[in-house]
Amino acid sequence: MTYVIVGASTGLGRALAEKFASENNDLIIISSDIDDLDALKNDLQNRFNVKIYSIEMSFEKNLNFNKIDDIVKKTNDIDGILLPIGFSDHHDNPHIDGDKIISLFNINLVNVCILVNHFLNSIKNKKLTITGFGSISAIRGRSRNSTYSSAKRALESYFESLRHSELNSKITIQFYILGYLDTNLTFGEKLVGFKPANIINLANKIYQNRFKDFGKKTYPSYWKITTFLLPLLPWFIFKKIKF
Repeated sequence: MTYVIVGASTGLGRALAEKFASENNDLIIISSDIDDLDALKNDLQNRFNVKIYSIEMSFEKNLNFNKIDDIVKKTNDIDGILLPIGFSDHHDNPHIDGDKIISLFNINLVNVCILVNHFLNSIKNKKLTITGFGSISAIRGRSRNSTYSSAKRALESYFESLRHSELNSKITIQFYILGYLDTNLTFGEKLVGFKPANIINLANKIYQNRFKDFGKKTYPSYWKITTFLLPLLPWFIFKKIKF
């Protein structure tokens, strides 16, 4: 089987690449850092004797699908697309400049949707799982990470629409709402509440669930209470919370 993993050079994407390769799956790994990708490619091929194709692609800019399309023709078989791509900026707030807003929306939303749409149009009548990733930061808007959380909230809505659209097709749509993870995105951050979850455990869960039509999951599951209660807080209380 062959899986596409976007954002594979670091964090959850890298953990997913290791897990799926260790289970004898070929991979198409995509990231903006080709040096890290090629190092990962060589490591996984040597350890697990699988085929790994690496593609340099920046989600800040317009996407070029020529290389992806060429590789898909070679493999002739895509079984899943995983999209653990995301980028946040410590200075992200409602007052950042327009270029940063565009960049954050492109990486976290716009080009993710464009990539999915490209695959939907190029791969017809194929059993396929598409897995997207949101964030607990999108539960309710706040002054910090305003652009990032807005993009992730929109991405969640897009995946819900996508699942509705593909109801009668062979495509399974999955979406994970992720709490704090033990990655470089949370390094040095002052985190409220629960400690960051281990990405190796998460990668194992995602692999186990790869064929399941569950729609949407919160991980770790203990964040479910937060996703339920936070939107219910009245404004006079919510506005006093600093996080």
